[in-house]
Amino acid sequence: MTITTLFLFLFSFLIHRPGIFAFPQNPDASALFAFKQSCSSDPGSSLASWNPTTDPCNDTWKGVTCRNGHVDRLILEGLSLVCHVVPLTDLPYLSVLSLKNNSFTGPVIGLDLAMWRPHLKLLYLSHNQFTGPFPHTILALRHLRRLDLAGNRLSGLIPSQIGNLLPNLFTLRLESNHFSGEIPTSIAKMAYLSDLNLSYNWLEGKIPPRLFSFPQSSFLGNHELCGDPLQHNCSNRNFTSDPAVVSRRERNKWVGIVVVAAALAGLVVILVLTVAAVLCFKKKRKKGQLGNVNQGTTKKVQETETGEVMVFFEGCEEFTMEELMRGSAEMLGRGVVGTTYRVVMEGRGGDKGVVVKRVRRERRKEEEATERKVLEQMGGWRHPNVAGLQAYYSSADELLLVFDFVHNGSLYDILHRNRGPGRIPISWSTRLKLAVDAARGLAYLHGESKSNNISHQHLTSSNILVDSNFNALISDFSLLTLTSQPLLYSPQSSDVYNFGVVLLEILTGRTTEDGMVDLPKWVQTVVREEWTSEVFDVELWGCKDMEDEMVALLQIAMLCASKEPKDRPKMTVVCKMIEEIRDRGSRSRSRSRSSQSPSLTFESSPCLSEDTPTLTSS
Repeated sequence: MTITTLFLFLFSFLIHRPGIFAFPQNPDASALFAFKQSCSSDPGSSLASWNPTTDPCNDTWKGVTCRNGHVDRLILEGLSLVCHVVPLTDLPYLSVLSLKNNSFTGPVIGLDLAMWRPHLKLLYLSHNQFTGPFPHTILALRHLRRLDLAGNRLSGLIPSQIGNLLPNLFTLRLESNHFSGEIPTSIAKMAYLSDLNLSYNWLEGKIPPRLFSFPQSSFLGNHELCGDPLQHNCSNRNFTSDPAVVSRRERNKWVGIVVVAAALAGLVVILVLTVAAVLCFKKKRKKGQLGNVNQGTTKKVQETETGEVMVFFEGCEEFTMEELMRGSAEMLGRGVVGTTYRVVMEGRGGDKGVVVKRVRRERRKEEEATERKVLEQMGGWRHPNVAGLQAYYSSADELLLVFDFVHNGSLYDILHRNRGPGRIPISWSTRLKLAVDAARGLAYLHGESKSNNISHQHLTSSNILVDSNFNALISDFSLLTLTSQPLLYSPQSSDVYNFGVVLLEILTGRTTEDGMVDLPKWVQTVVREEWTSEVFDVELWGCKDMEDEMVALLQIAMLCASKEPKDRPKMTVVCKMIEEIRDRGSRSRSRSRSSQSPSLTFESSPCLSEDTPTLTSS
């Protein structure tokens, strides 16, 4: 009786604790455990959960995600692991592998990646210590969408056939290695490539013209590389390493710098003398030159006997033209309507200053009333998402427009500048907020316009400003109506189209700079190939919970960018649709937070993590 009782007890114990003697039936577990055993360093015991008596698909193995009973994704980032990659090549259903920011060493050239060929789409091996030439076995991974080998010690040539063998890449990051030779022209054949970085290698020769649409940061740090967008002239370069020639080049470069500096100094002297002469001339006028001041509830007007007018709108502190001319000026850029400066006037506004847009034109007498009417309208626009006109100065041949200085620059700067190592990614929640703000500002301006002929006329991400609180403000609205050149009025539906393109920039991270990229056409092509998720910016790959919101905003963007103007919605409708996406997402995340531990956060993560979705066909 005692033996029987003991037997039943042991049998019941084993039934409830099968892991005591059971071994995993999943064949992928063997490959993963072999990988763990190959590790010579795991300082954080990150792989402690990898227990050989458990199943990686039924238990919690750090970094492992399964699908249909097979390991689908393996993400081990920033763990200081020192292991061998070879065992992982025995995972036949792997679609995502990210080992970035570890301490893996040795060559990658000898890896047999045949088992990865059917499924692998994302491969991140960046910021390790891999050595040797480019691993040619990667070229057999025809389904690969993202390849990141940055920050290693790889050397030699980039394979000439890389673009032909990996035509579907969206990301190619090879920066901060020791690659040499010329950039393969076949890279230009990658029709979907949106994230390219070849910076800080030893590359030389001409950048293929079809890659000119990528930013300067994609090619920096390759001293023998030339052509746009580096603005290094290729016509006189022979790429020799002969010391005498290099020395001669250096001398010629410094001679050129001295000549340019002298020329600039001369121009500065001329400009200073001209300004001094103007100020001297103004001082000789009678003291009552600005005495005719009309003060109202919304504006103050200073007018001289010679017809010069200075108008200050509500909320703008008055200053004189002399104070403005004496202020320190920094040129911010040139645009279709003129040159923009940041001016800091002594004793006014601290070091923030104002933005002055200088519009040169030859105004006819009969145009004065129309111009003043447009300026009055611009000065009356007051909205949290509009960079309203604060003041203006008008003379016979010059128009100065004064706006508040906005700290963070433009949406273009936020999205596209400083792409590459060290950049702080822009989260999805921030991007959606900027989209809502810009839609509100443009909808307000369209609603304020009394005629459908009044529109922005050149809306881009460059004239959507972003302040220190990351609020978006529409700027430069209707400025083309102030130029002396013939104006081709653009209907408001054209603004809607351009706003759709701005939304696509927010979603994809791509730029329309220089007209090299037709974003709506590119997105349509990708969606037609059933790779909708692949259009999104690589910085958004950690936003698993937000993917529905991104797809919804993508649909709105494509609706705005409809080919036929009649198919484009009004901006008031667009604004409501985007606000609904934001509100629906907020409600969903609030419900999730209420059912989870307070310590959990659902803020968008710009990084690839264990929760990063596998972006397969959708």
